[in-house]
Amino acid sequence: MKDHADPHRGGVVDLVTEAARTTVRAGRPVLGSALLACAGALVVGGSVVAGAFAASWGLFLQARRDAEFSIASEDSYVAYADQWDDLVRVALVVFPLLLLVAMTCVTWLLTAQAVIVAHTRRRSGGLPLRAVWDRSRGHLGAALRVQALTVACALGPALAGLAVLVAVEEELVPGVVRPTYHDPATVQFILVGRVLPVLIWAGGVVLLGRFSLATAIRVADGCSATVAMRRSWTLTRAARSRTTGLWLLGLGVLAVAFTLLKWIGTYVAHGAGLLVLATTDDNVWVTGVLVLIVPVAVALVLLPLPLAPVGVLLACLRERLDHDPEAARVPSWASVE
Repeated sequence: MKDHADPHRGGVVDLVTEAARTTVRAGRPVLGSALLACAGALVVGGSVVAGAFAASWGLFLQARRDAEFSIASEDSYVAYADQWDDLVRVALVVFPLLLLVAMTCVTWLLTAQAVIVAHTRRRSGGLPLRAVWDRSRGHLGAALRVQALTVACALGPALAGLAVLVAVEEELVPGVVRPTYHDPATVQFILVGRVLPVLIWAGGVVLLGRFSLATAIRVADGCSATVAMRRSWTLTRAARSRTTGLWLLGLGVLAVAFTLLKWIGTYVAHGAGLLVLATTDDNVWVTGVLVLIVPVAVALVLLPLPLAPVGVLLACLRERLDHDPEAARVPSWASVE
């Protein structure tokens, strides 16, 4: 369905300009909500990661003893060979907890930006962060359910793509053989082992985009999580080119920001690694893991800063589409193919 130019609709550039103007006008609450999310991610997420390291400390010490014994005996060894299963068990506990922290931060940010956009459209005065919290907290429960349902929908394609990769790597797919040093990759391997997982994951990204307005809809309409997701599906179906362009723009901004923040995190990791080496008698086993984790952790903790303007953009898109006459003519969830 094509986007027609009329005063109620506007294109991608108009919406981006409006979102940027709103972000500047409401700079203090937008920045304040992002900093609050950063602080929560640092404290809660950092506590989870610290607890994981504490639970795994004995495993790191044992890995060091095994390595030193193998080196002294002039034997070959594999890092964490006897500790790997236990480390995986710790990770299986930590990852869901970190996912919950991330979902909570995203819930708060998208809810807060929807509140800020609604206030900015109706009043010219600023909105203190305390007022943003007071207006947001009644929506947080339903908004968290929206995020949980969205993640559940996206997990299907994510796991399916991963299953294809594992099946190809284990040579369980008939006619698809992994390339070796002497044999180049076949067309079947490229199509099934590389292209197919990407297409499946792209389907998950599409689902995220279709449900991306649900939190803003919940704030505006006060409806349930499932109704908000149904309405988000309907609205995004009404203007596919515009919503796809804005969703890809938002993902691009977050991807660039994550890459930049991760690069900054390498400097933090260097200092943290030197500190851990000095305090653990040069235990490279725990230091190596820490140096790998810290850049990603820094990027995730600071990611709410670029995520907040993206939340403003989604809230502005919801406002624009909600007044779009074509949205009312799009079939509801029950009749979507």
